[in-house]
Order: sequence, then C-alpha cells, then structure tokens
Amino acid sequence: MIVYFAGAEIPSHRSLLAAEKVPHVGMSYMGLRRRVKFSKPWLINDHYPPEQSVFLDSGCHTLNRAGVEVTPEEIQAIADHYDTFVEQNLDRVQAYTEFDALPMGRDWIEARRQHLDPERAIVVWHEEWGIDVLKRMADQHPYIAVGQATCGDRDIIPLLRSLSRQIKLHGMGFSSPPLMLSADWHSVSSTTWLSAAQHGETFIWTGSEMKRYPTRYKAQARKRHRTLITGAGFHIDKIEADDATENLRLSLWSWQQQIAHISQRHGNAVTPIPETATPGKQEKHLASVTTIRSEAQNEVATQPPTERVKKLLPGIATEEFTHRFTDPDSGERKTRTEHRITAVDPNIRVCDGCFLAKKCPEYQPGESCVYEMPIKVKTKEQYIALLDSLITMQAMRVFSMRMSEEVEGGYADPNLSGEMDRLAKFVKLKADIEEAGFTFSMKMGSKGEGTGNEVGLLSRLFGARSEGPPALSPAGTVSAENALSQLGVMDAEIVEEPAPRE
Repeated sequence: MIVYFAGAEIPSHRSLLAAEKVPHVGMSYMGLRRRVKFSKPWLINDHYPPEQSVFLDSGCHTLNRAGVEVTPEEIQAIADHYDTFVEQNLDRVQAYTEFDALPMGRDWIEARRQHLDPERAIVVWHEEWGIDVLKRMADQHPYIAVGQATCGDRDIIPLLRSLSRQIKLHGMGFSSPPLMLSADWHSVSSTTWLSAAQHGETFIWTGSEMKRYPTRYKAQARKRHRTLITGAGFHIDKIEADDATENLRLSLWSWQQQIAHISQRHGNAVTPIPETATPGKQEKHLASVTTIRSEAQNEVATQPPTERVKKLLPGIATEEFTHRFTDPDSGERKTRTEHRITAVDPNIRVCDGCFLAKKCPEYQPGESCVYEMPIKVKTKEQYIALLDSLITMQAMRVFSMRMSEEVEGGYADPNLSGEMDRLAKFVKLKADIEEAGFTFSMKMGSKGEGTGNEVGLLSRLFGARSEGPPALSPAGTVSAENALSQLGVMDAEIVEEPAPRE
C-alpha cells in the first residue's frame, strides 16, 4: 500500500515533506489553481525533488459540494485546462484522478474516460451511482478510487476486498487505520496529518498505536507524552508553544509510524530504493508502505498448511493441582489432576527492538532483555504487598508531577489531578481490604398463623413469635428439659421396637 501525504500543492507543506524525506506526496489541482494563475506551464519537476513520487488529485470534491455555484461553461474550461496540466506532467506523476465533476452528469464524466492514460489514470466511483456501476467500472478500468465517506456509509467492504484481488483500489481522503486494513488497497491519500496545523490536533505514536487528541486536550496530551516526544527528537517547547512546523513534523512522524505498523499487519515487505532511482520506475522506499508479493509466495500460500507443534502464548503458563470431587454414580470421593492458567514473564523482549534501547543502561545489540519481573499475587499478603508497591510508586509520581507543576508557574495540571485521584483509589482499596470483616444474617418466618406446635422450631427460636430465651435452671444454666418443654417438645426415652413374630 502506497500512502500519499496530500496537501503538497502548498509551498510550506511541500518544503516540509521534502525536508522530512517523505517518499510519496499528493497534490490537488484545484488547490493549486487557487494559488497559481498558470500564466506559464507549471511543471512538477520544477517544484518537487526527483526522488518523490507525486499523486495528482483533480480536486473536484470542491465542485461537488452542495452550495457551490459554477456554470457548466466554467467547469468545462477548468476541465480542459486540467487535461493540459496532466499532459504536461504525465511523465512525472505516479497516478492522477479523472476530472469527476458531478454537476456535469455521469455521462459527461464517462465520455471523458476514453482520453485517460491507461496506466496512471484513476477513475472515481461515487456512492449515488450504485453498486452495479462500481462492478461495471471494475470490468472496464484497472484503477478505481473510492472515498472514505462512501466506505463508512455503506457496507461495501466485502465487495471492495473482492475487487482488490482483481484491480487496483485507491482510497481517497482516508484517515482511519482500520479502514486501511479492511482491504488490499494499492494506494491511499490523506490530508489528515495537516489537522495538527489547521485544527490544532495532536497526533502521537505511542509505540503500538497512534493517539489523536482534539484541540481541547492538546495541552494535557503533550504533557502526558512529554518524554516520548522528546525521545523521538522533537522540541517539546516548540510543540507546547503551538509551533505549526514542529507540530506538523510530529504529525508526519506519527503517521509514518502508523503506516509502517499497518504494513506489518498486512504482511507487506518494506525495501529501500537506490538514491538514483526515479519514481516512475520504482515504488519501493524505506518509509513507504508498498505491497510486495512474489509469485513464489503466492504459490506457497495455496498449498495446504503443514502440521506445527502447538505452543502456549508468551506470558502464559499452566500449573497442576489436585481436584477432589464426589463421583455422582458411586458416591465415592475421588481425585483428578487439572491445570490452572497463570501469567508469567514472557521474556521475549529484544534489545534491538525495544523502544528504550537508546536510554537503557543494560542495552546490548542482539541480546534479549536482561530484566525480569518475577511477580506472584496469590495470597492476601502478596496482594497487600503489591498494593503497597503501587501506592509507593504512585505517590512518587504525584510528588514529581507536583514539583513540575510548581516549576511551570503553579498552573493546575489536569494530569496531576488525575494521578492524585488514582492514588486515593489505591489507598482506599487497601483500607477496605484490611478492614474487611465477616457478617452473617438470617431471616426466619412461619407460614400462616398457626398456634402451638404448628410453629416450626426455628421460627419459635428466631421468628417474630419467639417467646424469649429458655428458662434457666437454679444453677443459672439452661436445662434440656426446660428448653424442650418450652418449645413444645415432649422428652421421652427411646424404646427399641421388638421384632414381629412369624
């Protein structure tokens, strides 16, 4: 999958993408048209480094929005100039979309497709045309673009997944990583990374996922991830001061890490290209996400899987224990050996792949992690000891953040407030465990309004009709005779009944 970082028609964005060595960029013709008068030919070669591959979007979504009033004559003139622009830069663009101006009608759009370049042109499907049109387009064109809103509004993912095995699919305006994983997309384009400057959002790759914070949470997010941001090589002071360039750099880096993660989940290979390679001849780059599948790999995939020895997942172990039970048939007490699952230290961390490799004092290339975590929490004492450790660590964090709050002027830090609440919960949890007692309660009652011996023994003792405690003997103790007589039980000697005569 090739991911084009769109917005490169703006000079400042174009310079940043070049400085960060982003291999695939996207530009909008309509966006460029708002900035350039085209008094002379505008050539991509003059504005983009040769190692970058460029995706050209017609930008017709600006004409297709509701409320935009443009006459058919004006649209036709713009479309004709777009054709000229594409022809002037055809040898430099990696791919380009057709001029899909919906106000002109579907017949007008389809009639123009006969002039498209068969290798680089991308035809655009619109939801209002229907699924049948999409299927016919897949039979006629090798490269089709679908918008993110279309995929989200209708459940066409199974169809797109099927079409991606036959033709090339391009995702327009994608900002959802799950959607990028939903099908075998050949390419996608996105301007979401620009939200860091346009809307004040903050994108941070945390090592396993990307966090997207809206404007109202940006201060809290930047403080929370201060160490991570600094460790990645960014200037935290500039980011907290809302420096547009530094925030865009962080956004670019986070999105590139996210794309690499998606590439790994797709099972794609990432291979660097020589510095002298041109975008038209080679698509693979170290920072790109290009799918590479050889014929040998496809043949292996069709073969039946071989039987492999099953293993427990890392971090999971089992332990034996003896279970005693009563046999329902014979009534005898028996035992059997069973297994319980338990968590253990997986010990699969490798120094070369650890995110702390640059700062770890025990880092050694090619070695596994030297640290272990032999934690067992099975008894109440172990549970209390774990809580004590958590309370201690949390208290240290709270006081450290408190010092940081004072150094920065004393402004209340919402992150500190949250950690203080968490510390209070730990303390209360431990107090509740230590004060836990045992309470037994029992409610008794009788059925109906019986009198005399009709009231049960337990009801007489504990119920509402209890006549009080049994009478005491002269010595101050309860005699069995008095107790039984008050309960209406006659004391008698047990006499063995003689056996019947034959």
